[in-house]
Parts: sequence; C-alpha cells; structure tokens
Amino acid sequence: MIDPWSHEGAAQAAQTHVRRARLRPFTFVLLALLVALAWPFLNPPVREFQTVADGSPPVLAPSGALAEAFELARPATLRIEVRCTGVFARQVLGLGSGFFFEADGRVLTAYHVVDARGQAGQCPEVRYVGVTPDRTEYALELVGFDAYMDLAVMQASVDGLVPFIPLAQRLPSPGADVVAIGNSRGDFLAGRAGTVTRLGVRASRSDFAEDTIELTASLAPGDSGGPVVTARGEAVGVVSYISFNPSRMESSGYVPPFLLGVPLPREFASYAVPVESSSTLVADLVAGGQRDVPVIGFSWNPEYDYHPARYNVDLGPRPGPIVFRVEPGGPADVAGLRSFSVTPLLDDEGNRIGSEVEADVIVAIDGVATPTFADLLAQVRRKQIGETITVSVQRGGATYRVELQLGARRSVFTGRS
Repeated sequence: MIDPWSHEGAAQAAQTHVRRARLRPFTFVLLALLVALAWPFLNPPVREFQTVADGSPPVLAPSGALAEAFELARPATLRIEVRCTGVFARQVLGLGSGFFFEADGRVLTAYHVVDARGQAGQCPEVRYVGVTPDRTEYALELVGFDAYMDLAVMQASVDGLVPFIPLAQRLPSPGADVVAIGNSRGDFLAGRAGTVTRLGVRASRSDFAEDTIELTASLAPGDSGGPVVTARGEAVGVVSYISFNPSRMESSGYVPPFLLGVPLPREFASYAVPVESSSTLVADLVAGGQRDVPVIGFSWNPEYDYHPARYNVDLGPRPGPIVFRVEPGGPADVAGLRSFSVTPLLDDEGNRIGSEVEADVIVAIDGVATPTFADLLAQVRRKQIGETITVSVQRGGATYRVELQLGARRSVFTGRS
C-alpha cells in the first residue's frame, strides 16, 4: 500500500490527476455528441404552417413505414355517403369518410358528416351507406354522437367480422408522421401524409371540437371522418376540420380583409379529434350517448367579431360578434335577428362609390358582455337546450333586448328532431 503522504504517493497522485485532466475534455466531447444525437428525439422538429396561394397544399403520399401502415389500414376504411330514400335512392347528397374500429362493424366518423345539415329540404329522408375499398356497401345507423366533439359512432349491417383499425393506447407527440385516409378531390380512400404539429388545440368556433390534433396533412372536404393513422397502424384521430388561417382562428377582434382592403397570407392546417383505446368519450358513444349543443341559430366566422376601434364601418359603440346568417325558422329568426348584408352605394351614373353595411351585433347574453364570439360561445354553452335567454342586440346606434329559446343544433340546422 502506498502512503499518500510519501514522495512516491505524491508522485502517483500527480500522475492520476494528470490522467483525469486529460480525460475531461474527451468526456465533455462524448457527452456533447450524445446530446446532439438525442436532441431530435427530445425535441422533434415541428413544421411551420404551409402558406398557400389558392386551395390546399399538394397531397403528400405516405412512404416507408407509413405507406405500409396505410396499406394495412385501408381495408378497414369507408367512404360514407348520405343518400336519399325512395325513387332517388342512389342520389348522393353528401360524402365523407369513416373507419371500422371494432370487428363487429362499429364505425367512427365525424359527426358533421352524418348530421345531414342543410339536406332535409333536398329529400324527405336520408340514409347512410358505407362503401369499402372493394366496393362492398353497408347500411349505417347512427348509434351515438357528441356534437361538441364532432364525433359519431355508427353501426354497419355486417354479416360477420370485418377488418378494423385499433385505437392507439396513447396520442402521438408533435413531430410524429401520420397518414389520413379519405375521399377528397374525387379520390377513393386515398392516403394523405403529414406531421403532427400540436396537441390540445382549441378555437373559438361553434363547429370546432375541443383539444384537437393539428396536422400538416393536406386535407379537404370529403376527408372528414377518416382515420389519422400512425406508422404503427393505430388510429389516433378522426379528421374534423381544415383551416386556411390557423394562426387567426382565435377570436380576437379580427377584422375582415374586405373591410380593411388589405390582403392576408393564407396558411393551412388540418385538425382531427383525438381517439384512444381508453377514451371514455368513445365508450359513451358506443353505449348510445347523444350530446347536442344549444344554439342561437346563426352562422359566424372569425372575420365577424366587431370592434368599433378596429372597424372603419360604424356598427355601434359596443364590440361583439356579428350575426352573419340567420338560420330560417331557428331561435334567432323567430326572435327577429337579421342576417349581415352589404348594399352597394351608386352615384347618379351607376358607379359604385361605397357600401352600406347592415348588421346585428350581439353585445351581451343575460347581461354578460360578449365582445367576441368566444365570449358568446362560453355563455351559450353554460345554458341548456330549451332554456330561455335574453340577448342584447346592437343594431346601428340602438340596443335591443330580445328573449329567445335556445335550440338543439341538430334540429335547428337540419330541420330534424
């Protein structure tokens, strides 16, 4: 044993210190290399919104493991058609997508695909048909729906077991590659590859589900209700919504471009309702749960949150969402609310010299101010279907208070009970 206090021990200790000193730079280099290698996994790259000039971005086909997952999942997908009955039984009024998530023929889709909104006047009664990739047709019946979450469970009339896409045990992380399967652009159950950019997205819109998954996949009408599938072949979402201004979806006094007279860049993103194998929402819908939302009965979009300081059109002194289009026969219509209108002003020679804008602005619900549609939505969603509320409506320089009974969105916008 060497005495550390001896000359020999001191010499050996000095050599050991030198060796350790030489190792430190190498150790730091090794650690830096390991961090560099692990960084993409700890912080996955998130793609920015795609800027588009006209229409959706180009569709990206799945490749590699994602292409294999698409091929495995596609046999369990459906083109969902809304058809007439009777002599016009083959007439397709609308279409979307869906998929089997159980072998007994249970189907997941977006609720707005099967709520037949606006189609009641086109035919006396509608029916739903699911068409598989091999062109087999199944009659579909609505089992349960959640209008808040834009999700529906249907049952297909199957004779035996069918292929299905299992629901994932957990949601993907931002940066994960996924493929959505749908029927937009005249395609038939085609794949649209993309990347997850955000989770838990909310927007101040009555037709936007809560806590959605944001994607870069180039989706379009016809893809709604289709599955969003990971490279593991599991469904993590149901396509619900697309946006051409995703960074502006929050209601924050956004001024319409036509009122400002300036062009705005068009960004693109798509959204899906998250689904997992442990989802209580899916279980509730399988059990027949039906959750509709109370509505006043008018259409709105993010361009129509009025604020007197930001508009160059005077619609009154108080801010609030503009009533864009009143649904005929709905609560707003019965209460006397009016749709937004723009009338051109012409000079004596017939040349347009300006516009006259007439609009009802909802400034309060039951005495609570609603400066944005998000505030109005928050107040309405605290109420119950059938409840009577007092709506403060600003029309020009005057404010009127009207009472109306909130309706169920399914009946107000489709004419169905």
